[in-house]
Amino acid sequence: MITTILFTLAGCSISPPPICSPIKISPVVETVITGLENPRGVAVSLTGEMYVVEAGTGLHLLDPTKWDGKLTKFTDLNGDGDFEDKAEAERWFSHFTTYNGFSAYGTGRDEVSGPVDLLLHSDGRLFLSVDDGGLSNSMALHVISPEGRIGLTLADRNNMNGIAFDRDQQKIFAVESGLNMLIEISFTGEFRDIVLFPFLDSGQQAVPAGLAVDPITGNLLVALFSGYLIDEQAESIDDIISFVVGDAKIVRVDPDTGKITDEIVDLTTAVDVAIDEAGNIYVVEMASTPTKLIPSSFDLYDPHAAPIHGGYLRYSGRVTLYPANGCQPRVLAKGLDAPTNITIGPDGALYISTGQGTPGRPIPGPDGVTTIVGEILRITNFSGEH
Repeated sequence: MITTILFTLAGCSISPPPICSPIKISPVVETVITGLENPRGVAVSLTGEMYVVEAGTGLHLLDPTKWDGKLTKFTDLNGDGDFEDKAEAERWFSHFTTYNGFSAYGTGRDEVSGPVDLLLHSDGRLFLSVDDGGLSNSMALHVISPEGRIGLTLADRNNMNGIAFDRDQQKIFAVESGLNMLIEISFTGEFRDIVLFPFLDSGQQAVPAGLAVDPITGNLLVALFSGYLIDEQAESIDDIISFVVGDAKIVRVDPDTGKITDEIVDLTTAVDVAIDEAGNIYVVEMASTPTKLIPSSFDLYDPHAAPIHGGYLRYSGRVTLYPANGCQPRVLAKGLDAPTNITIGPDGALYISTGQGTPGRPIPGPDGVTTIVGEILRITNFSGEH
């Protein structure tokens, strides 16, 4: 029999601190797909098929015939645990929008966007959000049949960088990074604004980048990435700070009232979040430290260009588990190259997209100069409990 003892102070009941035992297992981090071009959303079926969207190369925004944003279905035909054989990849779509914020807007950061997030409904339909940066009138949330055909476009809004089903899979929530908004979308294409996120502690925009639905409460967890910090007296790109270390956070939002409360603070570039059935929270931070921005004259597509970071320190991303029982958070993977998305598979594994930026561009690596390569990582052998 287990007895819970409540401590009482001034008439208030206080639960005792959690008992946290040492962790005796180490997470296993494996690469299950490599050679991708800016992988973003991942969806895994009950039978093990994996659907991956890629934002592409960022080239040819103004020429739709050369767009290379992709959606691919991967099947582990030989049962070896990865999806590396060519026969295991079935390309469904190859010409979604792709653009680079550096080229399109002069951001000074190597950031490629296009298809950005993906959901798999229990009836087999896929829901895919596409971001064009407002440049080609192709921002959309597409519904794709189990056979791989695009049907209804549910919404044409701002850049919906993160999408999530509600607990009953009867509607979709989305974050619009460009507008700092959280919205609700019905399956008939109607939308409702839930909340506009306020500025963060240092005065920069919130930039909501990812979200998840708490299966216990129905509340939303939203990753606030944090935006530029601009010097009021700025005269050049060198006076702009990509982000402030420690200003990003995860907030909890009541979808009915729009009430915002801080869930996890003191994060840096919180780009996505996930939560499992037990209430354990998983946070992806894309980079730990800002670096110099990219000069406007730099050629992102020169294979012999100088290896520069470009606003974000490469190979400094991480995935952290925040246990539901209140024990100390644990880093499950670190030293990742610009991770962007996280998905919890039906097998309980975590699937992480890495390699944000121009594919093949030289960058500083942990062992010397390397190049940007998009990959899907799988994290297993961890537990949410201490």
